[in-house]
Amino acid sequence: MSRPDPNAIVSASMRFHGERRPVLVCDAGADADFIDVAKAADAQGAQSGAALVHGFAARSALATLGPLGWESLGPVPSLVRPLRLGLLPHVPLLAPFGRRRRAGVREITELPVDVRITRLWDRFSIDVGFALERNTKFFGWRIHDRAGMPYRIFVFEDGDRYAIRALCIFKIEAGVGYVMELLHDRSVTGMRAASHLLGLALREMSDAGAASARALSLPHSGSYPIYVRHAFFSSAEAGGARRELGVHVLDPDVSDSVALRERWYLSYVDVMDL
Repeated sequence: MSRPDPNAIVSASMRFHGERRPVLVCDAGADADFIDVAKAADAQGAQSGAALVHGFAARSALATLGPLGWESLGPVPSLVRPLRLGLLPHVPLLAPFGRRRRAGVREITELPVDVRITRLWDRFSIDVGFALERNTKFFGWRIHDRAGMPYRIFVFEDGDRYAIRALCIFKIEAGVGYVMELLHDRSVTGMRAASHLLGLALREMSDAGAASARALSLPHSGSYPIYVRHAFFSSAEAGGARRELGVHVLDPDVSDSVALRERWYLSYVDVMDL
């Protein structure tokens, strides 16, 4: 086994039925590298007391790791939304979503130090079984600390204390728009706010010349109906479908339900190398 990049093994926090536990994430890109990184993460996790190790890799890589206790929870849940007509690339496909921003919409740049994001995640994730904690530290690692990545962050603020009702993080790269994260209050107001932010993000992608938008969302997730409303559909052709979610449970106390895919929450910030 070659020596893996130590930066490809990341410590994070994951929620297990309301309890936060340390986990390790294999943040490796190439499939051959993933196997080496996963083996190193297993050893590190056993020493550090991590509840599990997880990451995203091709099925062949996860099959190689099977004898070590890894299992696949299925393909990355890829969604795609065309933004242009194939024969008429200059004609956008965004009606009826307009470009006017409602009062309360704001674009922010200081996400990692905004504790309101952590509070928004706590409200969104009331029925989430397993997910990396979307707190300010998490977004600092995944979004803010990645130099050269042109991420944009829209939030919808409401109330005297400017509580954040919804958040949409997106980027445009190589003619494709990526919805990195879509969170909202589990209320009608929050869902409407998230739908408005997603519509604005799609308009920004289209205006920048993107031919399509992509997102990751499991059908049971709170934000999935919003993607459907905006004409996203499941696609095996989207980038994330090439990989699967792989998990190695290290703590037997969490093994019973971790394998249940419907208990997980995923978005593009979980699989940044895709």
